[in-house]
Amino acid sequence: MSGAAGRVVTALELTRLSMAFGAIADLWLIVLLARADPRYAFMPAHSLPLPLSLACAAIAAIGLFAFGASLNDLLDARHDRAFAPQRPLPAGRIRGGQALIVALASLLASLAASVIFGTGGLILAVIVAGLLLLYNAAAKHVPAAGLVTIGVASAATMMIPNDQFTFTLPAWLTMTHATAIATLVYVLDGKRPQITARAGVLAGVGWLFWSMLLIGAGVARSPDTGYWPAGSAWWAPALPAVAAALFGIVVVRKVRRAKSPSIAAEKVVRYGALWQALYAATWLIACGLHSAGLALGAFAGLGFLAMTVLKETLGSSGRPLEWRG
Repeated sequence: MSGAAGRVVTALELTRLSMAFGAIADLWLIVLLARADPRYAFMPAHSLPLPLSLACAAIAAIGLFAFGASLNDLLDARHDRAFAPQRPLPAGRIRGGQALIVALASLLASLAASVIFGTGGLILAVIVAGLLLLYNAAAKHVPAAGLVTIGVASAATMMIPNDQFTFTLPAWLTMTHATAIATLVYVLDGKRPQITARAGVLAGVGWLFWSMLLIGAGVARSPDTGYWPAGSAWWAPALPAVAAALFGIVVVRKVRRAKSPSIAAEKVVRYGALWQALYAATWLIACGLHSAGLALGAFAGLGFLAMTVLKETLGSSGRPLEWRG
C-alpha cells in the first residue's frame, strides 16, 4: 500500500484511532447525561448545541487517545526495533519527527476542544495529558503505579465535558475496566518487571483509593444522585453489571482460543475498547434515555466493524496490528 492511502493507514496504526470509539462513547455519555439533568443547565455541555457538544467531546477523546498512542511509540522506538519491527516507526513508514508532530497536534486539538467545556474541562485535559506522559515515560515500568495510572487517566478523560458531574459510577466502571485490561495485557504480553505479589497489592490499594475518592466525591456533592440519578428504576444498575459480566465471559473465551499470549492480549484490547461503548449504551438505557442508548449501541457496532476492517487491511499487508500498554 502506497501513496495517500498508505499514509492514512500508517497514521491510523500509529495513533490506534480504530480503538478510540470507546473513549468517544465515554465522553458522549457524560454529555448526554448532563443534558438530561436541568441542574447542569449552566454547564456548556448542557447549553451548547448538541452537535457541537458531541463534536468537541469526540475531538477531545480522539486527541488524547492519539497523543498517548503516538507518545508510546516515540518513547518505545528502540524497544520496537527489536521486538515489534512492523510498527510504523521501526519499519520506516513514518519518521520520528513526523510522529512527534502527530502527537503534539493531537494534544493541541484535544485541549482546544476541551476548553469549549469550560475551565474545568481544560484542566482535566491537561491532567490527563500529564498522566499519559507520566505513564509512558516511567509509570508503565512500575506495575503498581502504571496499571492504576491508566485507569485514573481514563476516568478523568470521561469527566472532561462536565467536571461538576455527581453521578460518578460510570467513571468508576471505566477506571476499573481500563485497569483490569491493562493488568491482563501486561501479564499476557509477559512484560517486565513481572507483577509481584507486593506490586499487585499496591496496585489494588491504589485502585481502592481512587475508587473511594471518585465515588465519594460524587456522593459528597450530591447525596441523592451520587450513586444513581433520581427517577431511574431500582433495577437499572444491573444493566452495566450484566455488560461487565459478559465482557468477562468474552475475554475468557478469546484468551483460551488465542494461538499465542500476544494474540490474546491484542484481542483483549480490541474487545475492551468496544465494550466501553457498550457500557455507555447500558448506562443511558438504565437512566431512561433509550434512544440515545440504542444509538450508542449502534456506534459500538460501527467501532467493531472499523477495528475489524483495519486489522484485516494491516494483516493483508504483512503488518499485523499490535497494541501495547
